[in-house]
Amino acid sequence: MPVIKSSNVLSENWLSIARGKDTTTLQFRTALENIGLILLSEALNNIKGLTVNKNITTPLKKTRVKILDQNKIFVIPILRAGLGMLHGVKNLIPEAHVAHVGLYRDESTLQPHWYLDKLPKKVSKDSVFFIFEPMLATGGTITTVLERIKSLGVKRIYVLSVIISENAKRLLEAKFPRVNFYVAGIDPTLNNHGYIVPGLGDAGDRAFNM
Repeated sequence: MPVIKSSNVLSENWLSIARGKDTTTLQFRTALENIGLILLSEALNNIKGLTVNKNITTPLKKTRVKILDQNKIFVIPILRAGLGMLHGVKNLIPEAHVAHVGLYRDESTLQPHWYLDKLPKKVSKDSVFFIFEPMLATGGTITTVLERIKSLGVKRIYVLSVIISENAKRLLEAKFPRVNFYVAGIDPTLNNHGYIVPGLGDAGDRAFNM
């Protein structure tokens, strides 16, 4: 599936706030959190087989309702910046599984290196994985994570990101045609340090006041 850019006016609003140089750490984290919620809502709305029917009793009568089967859902924040998108998501789907992964990027080669892998050893064929990574610049880190997740046999994978570069968009659409990418913005280029331009700077540093 091609990269899907949100057309929600709220995601555009919070992306604009996140971009601002003078945006405070709290405002930046709020922007990441809200964008994560919006993108997750859009992705969930397009996934079949995640709800179950259930009988409940309201204060007035018994009725049949649909409930989200959260046990099928795995949320994967990529440390550090992905944590900025996690808090609101956990409020929205509190019973989902959370598995952290951590990679750092070599500043000279721009290549990713693992330092934490808490992915499950076994998953059901019905599992749905949501990966949270605010910035998709070169596509190197997310490629490494996606290859690891695909090795588990996961078929339904969704990447939720604040911004993707045109370079990463072309690379990821070609390399992972069955992975779904939901983003708030698509930026045209990278600078010599591998940062997205105009972008929003270092998401991890800005989210955690570093």
